[in-house]
Amino acid sequence: MNKKLFSMMLSLLLGGSIFTGCSDENSGEEPGGGSETQVVTEEIYYANMFGKDVMSTFYYWCDEIGTDLDAWNIKTNTDPIGTVDRIRYHEGEKYIDKWTMLTDDMDSFTSSVEGVSTTFGWNLSVYLLSQNSNQCVAAVNFVHAGTPAAEAGLDRGDIIVGLNGGNLTTENYTDLYYASALKVDLGRYEAATNTIYPLGKSVELTARTMYEDPVLCDSIYEFGGKKVGYLAYSSFDLHSIEKLVETAREFKAAGVEELVLDLRYNGGGYVITENVLASLFAPQEAVDQKLVFEQEDYNDYLTEEYRKLGYSLETRFATEFEYPDGNVTKKVSTKGANIGLKKVYGLIGSGSASASEALLGGLMPYMDVQLIGSQTHGKYCTGWMMAAKEAYKLCPKAIEDWGIYVMVSIYQNADGETPCMPDGMVPDVEVADVPLLPYRLGDVDEPLLRAALTAAGRTYDDAPAVQTRGLGLQFGRMPDVRKPVFGRRILLPPAALLEGMR
Repeated sequence: MNKKLFSMMLSLLLGGSIFTGCSDENSGEEPGGGSETQVVTEEIYYANMFGKDVMSTFYYWCDEIGTDLDAWNIKTNTDPIGTVDRIRYHEGEKYIDKWTMLTDDMDSFTSSVEGVSTTFGWNLSVYLLSQNSNQCVAAVNFVHAGTPAAEAGLDRGDIIVGLNGGNLTTENYTDLYYASALKVDLGRYEAATNTIYPLGKSVELTARTMYEDPVLCDSIYEFGGKKVGYLAYSSFDLHSIEKLVETAREFKAAGVEELVLDLRYNGGGYVITENVLASLFAPQEAVDQKLVFEQEDYNDYLTEEYRKLGYSLETRFATEFEYPDGNVTKKVSTKGANIGLKKVYGLIGSGSASASEALLGGLMPYMDVQLIGSQTHGKYCTGWMMAAKEAYKLCPKAIEDWGIYVMVSIYQNADGETPCMPDGMVPDVEVADVPLLPYRLGDVDEPLLRAALTAAGRTYDDAPAVQTRGLGLQFGRMPDVRKPVFGRRILLPPAALLEGMR
């Protein structure tokens, strides 16, 4: 992300009047100033200041949490990360905002959003074998191409039954994501008896810091005199934009009329990537007329500031896009790449969140979108990623590594609706996702894809090999091991807002 992006945004919106109290050269409050004794370290003091500044100014629900913000004492509060987690908007015990987070390692957060992390390259679902035991198994949902897991020959349907010579348990299963190296024992699932048995085979892996390509699979199926495309996509990152445009061109050239868009494991990402996909999938006339795709609802302060700047809160379909790539600005055009789709089948699940939900909801006013799978996550707001060193003109060294992902708006489609609000999108056709089964993404017998292709008119000579309803549920799911950016919809301030700063 462009390092000047958010500091420019903040300076433009605030005229440098709020986020300046961080050095002897500024007039803001200093550690130890005032009558109250400071009991926290310099780092925690400034982290408190940063978190409170951001939440008080940009947070969508800043008025609703006003009492908590007033009570936030930056000189005595010892846990700024926990404070943000605790005071983010909730009604009683139910947290409406489950995503705003303060971090003391912003670089790792940003790298993860960009698809770069130290990884084995797999996505897993972990199941508890018995309510009376802590023993687990992990099913591989998918692997990213070129990663250690892919090089080891692992793919969807493989099952991990042991770790480092012992059992996989509730105490060690997070090592499957966060260890630097490990050895796993593999097994297979037998649907007829609903049991898992070991294969007597082990695989050793060493994690690498690398980019994980979110374009998992693309295919074209032909039946009934038409062609249906399939795209499995796991993250709305910036690096995949050009590949997505090229894939759309291939679909268009092949005469694809309908698209199965597999977002069941996609927790979101950048709004600009969402906008690019919308321009590729929406009816050509909607793009040509630059109709409204989405609109953002901000708090009163930001709404007024945007109004003063003459900036529209609506996002319209477009064909020309710009986005930051390191220290340069990339440009991409979708002219000639609009597929001309008549219908979209969205494959969804609990892992579908934020930009995934927004894309499907944003297309609904313009075309037939049928949802297949299970209920989505329900992330209906948009966040800004803001590093302390980018937010303040003179950032204290003590918090140079800190940052925040703060919810700033609720998105709506052209009809003024947010279909995933408040608890997620409900599928039109309910089909359980069972990664225990030996069907890879793109396999016409994989249950969700099979349901979509059937809805599109493909006929099968046989009944499904297994009925997925209730399959494997007695194992019980462990909490997902997710990257810290799960449920992300990240808005980049548009170039028009930055021009006045150059």
